Amino acid sequence: MKKSLFVFFFIITICLLTGCWDSQELNEVSIVTGLAIEKGEDKKFRLSVEVINASEFAHNGGTGDAPSIVFSMEGDSVSELADKMNKGFIRKLIYSHTRVLVIDEELARTGLVGFLDFFERSGEIRNDFNILITRGVKASDIIKITYPTQKSPSMKVSSQSETFMREWGGDPHIRLTDFVEALVSNGRHPVAASISVEGEPHKGKTVDNNKNLDLDAIVVFDGLALFKNDKLQGFLTLEDSRNYMWMKDLENTTLTIPCSEKEDNYSDIRIIHSKPEKTVRYKGDIPEITITIKAEANLQGTQCGEELSKIDTYKNLEKELSKNIESTIFNTVTKVQEEYGIDIFGFGEDLRRQDYQKYKQVEKEWDKEFSKAEINVAADTFIRRSGIRSDSFLTELKKKMEEEE
Repeated sequence: MKKSLFVFFFIITICLLTGCWDSQELNEVSIVTGLAIEKGEDKKFRLSVEVINASEFAHNGGTGDAPSIVFSMEGDSVSELADKMNKGFIRKLIYSHTRVLVIDEELARTGLVGFLDFFERSGEIRNDFNILITRGVKASDIIKITYPTQKSPSMKVSSQSETFMREWGGDPHIRLTDFVEALVSNGRHPVAASISVEGEPHKGKTVDNNKNLDLDAIVVFDGLALFKNDKLQGFLTLEDSRNYMWMKDLENTTLTIPCSEKEDNYSDIRIIHSKPEKTVRYKGDIPEITITIKAEANLQGTQCGEELSKIDTYKNLEKELSKNIESTIFNTVTKVQEEYGIDIFGFGEDLRRQDYQKYKQVEKEWDKEFSKAEINVAADTFIRRSGIRSDSFLTELKKKMEEEE
């Protein structure tokens, strides 16, 4: 009995100590960091894949070889192309570390259904990559432009996206799950960050680009791409992209507020926390959308010369800050209403949560309802601090100049 029990526990222990049966050594695989999809010249799609040279990312430094390699192929299926890439690459490609999916503007206008299902269905590709739409450049250019402090173009863009969202709020940070959820929703249409290249793209693909003080080309975020179902409809500006984020999850941003209508001087306000509230109600046959923004901020700098030791100065700044937020958000929402007639903000989903019966009545025609909606925006802001000092030296300078006159 004891011997049988010993054998049983021995077998269980051996099973628990076994390694991964499907493990692969790093020197047997290649890691994909970026994908770019365009219209093919001879086939339906052109897929470009950026693969990193792992030895060039070692802590003890590389050997001077190319840190990443981009290879492109054409075909009628992105799934087949992804599996066929060893036509050019030596090792098996691992897609689980993909950081960006760059989609060409021309292809996005014809629709994304032809390949999005593959990305959502695949068990090898995680859904935490950033979806980006090019504007005025080819998608493959984005994963080829070199940069001084990041060896992989795709990883540079991924890090840039994270930082830009956190520091200014210019990137909506759309992941595959976010895009698909909006795609199948009747109360919200998808969006994605738009991306472009400043400079000459063909010069940015050289090794010399990351050694120049003044870069020949650099990848930049430049706004928001709007979709109706799976087709690209157009673009909004970078400021509109931030206004979109006000209604989502804006972490931090900086606003420049005029001192007065007559002066060409400004105060710099840093938003450190914001919280949106959206209410959708019907007033007769017209939807009434109310957006309320509560925000806390710090004064980062001023050109105004007003005395910061007075409470009225802060009250005036808070008033002007609230007016600025209200007007910019209102302008963005009404622009989308008038130019595109699609709800990218999720007001339809808000109506579904707040008045489900009314939502079911207008669900199929919600875009038309949104287009005629009355928009109200209210901002309630609080300036908490003014940096490490109260009054600015500009106050004393202003007094001195007045005395001299």
